[in-house]
Amino acid sequence: MSAIPVAIDEAGPDAGGVISLLTYAVGSADRDRLDVALMPYRTGSAGLAVARSHRIPVGVIGYSAAPDQTMLLHLATDPAHRHRRIGTALIHWVHARRPDLPLVAETDVTAVRFYEKTGFTSTSLGQKYPGVERFLVRRPPSGDSPHQ
Repeated sequence: MSAIPVAIDEAGPDAGGVISLLTYAVGSADRDRLDVALMPYRTGSAGLAVARSHRIPVGVIGYSAAPDQTMLLHLATDPAHRHRRIGTALIHWVHARRPDLPLVAETDVTAVRFYEKTGFTSTSLGQKYPGVERFLVRRPPSGDSPHQ
């Protein structure tokens, strides 16, 4: 599939479509888990951005800023719009806000390849949960080589 043009803007957790998109990142079956995931956005300790195509929300990214890095907390694309470079556009949008700092995220084996194709390196964290290997992914500051 080819990329689709999107407009990306900051959004609150209760903006139209944001919660339904976040369920793809945290699991829609567990409302308590979703409420915990929404807490940093509701308290202002993390930011959210939403990608829209023709004003329809198609992707969301959550992030928090630390003095030495930007941490990606959640990244999700509507299943009907996956493989259209929306997640990549969201990552670029976040990184452009603080290009002199690395982006980092923790993810699972199913998403590692996506992050690697987007300029991240990955390091296994081992099985943080029984039977579930987790990875730390890091994208260097803009202008740095991804292999530093």
